[in-house]
Amino acid sequence: MEISVYDTVFKKEDGTLLKFDILVPSHFNDLEKIYEFANSFLKSEKINATNLISADECVFCHLEVATKAIEDDIKQKGFSIFKHWGFESSVNKI
Repeated sequence: MEISVYDTVFKKEDGTLLKFDILVPSHFNDLEKIYEFANSFLKSEKINATNLISADECVFCHLEVATKAIEDDIKQKGFSIFKHWGFESSVNKI
């Protein structure tokens, strides 16, 4: 499966930064929905996102081929997240 990678950097209320990618099928281009995916992810991480994700924090980066785990995650949720840095645990599950 070919996927689009949306590079995202989010500034938390305490000023620290989070870096993660939002991964969606390459044909998916609904930016508002992609921002919703990012905000949903932040809520699931118990991160207070008073400044919601927008085009300022999230931009298309590139296309790539999904791993099996990412493809399965996208099939289940419609998107996948790849954590880079700034999270309590830097271990990526996918």
